[in-house]
Amino acid sequence: MADNITIVIPARMASSRYPGKPLESILGLPLVEHVRRRSLLAGNNLVVVATCDTSIKEAIENFGGKAVMTKDTHERCTDRIEEAMEHLPGDIIVMVQGDEPLLMPEAINAVAAPLLEDPSLPIVNLLSPLQSQDDHTNPNIVKAVCKLDGDVIYFTRSSIPYYRQQVAVPVYRQTGIMAFRKDALNKFSALTPTAMEIAESVDMLRATEHGMRIRGVVADYPTIGVDNPSDVPLVEEWIRNNKVQHELYKSITR
Repeated sequence: MADNITIVIPARMASSRYPGKPLESILGLPLVEHVRRRSLLAGNNLVVVATCDTSIKEAIENFGGKAVMTKDTHERCTDRIEEAMEHLPGDIIVMVQGDEPLLMPEAINAVAAPLLEDPSLPIVNLLSPLQSQDDHTNPNIVKAVCKLDGDVIYFTRSSIPYYRQQVAVPVYRQTGIMAFRKDALNKFSALTPTAMEIAESVDMLRATEHGMRIRGVVADYPTIGVDNPSDVPLVEEWIRNNKVQHELYKSITR
């Protein structure tokens, strides 16, 4: 029997950098609703928003979507997902951050595919190319470097590596799209947070420090999340002027 895939979108209003972000209007539609509708385009999967805010739950349900309430004490979105999955079906969980309004639906299938192909693989992260030198130094962008076999070595908010010699080094952006086997998600959530995870505020470092493999899948297109209010007009410009993004926008607003 094929593995069942459940897509869960964590969202909360009390973002430290951008309070109220999930319900911020992007061309007339709440940010998190863009993400939910695009996730539905990935195929016949269950798509659920996991939140601790009734305002988000009500907004999603008013659009005809499914949302579940979780505790308001979670510091990590992965813990919110794990709680939500206590009441949801699914052998493979794809987590799509609620601040990815330019989500390409095929990204969901791309992160799920390695788990379907390799039963020993616990976690997959979608990575994308960095676009500028500013991206390398921006602490809001989590950078990833991988082994030759594609497994992630490390995540960091710092510029990486230190260039003693100028050579081409593949450094990627960690996107807000990742997939877990259900037992791996449960194991991850039960692990004690680690020093590097706390220092960098990157939860996937908990997995690497505890020896869990994370496969990196590299997208051949840039990804743009919404980290602060100044990103909203940039995203709207992409939707208006990029042909692929504009067609996706039309498909979710018909």
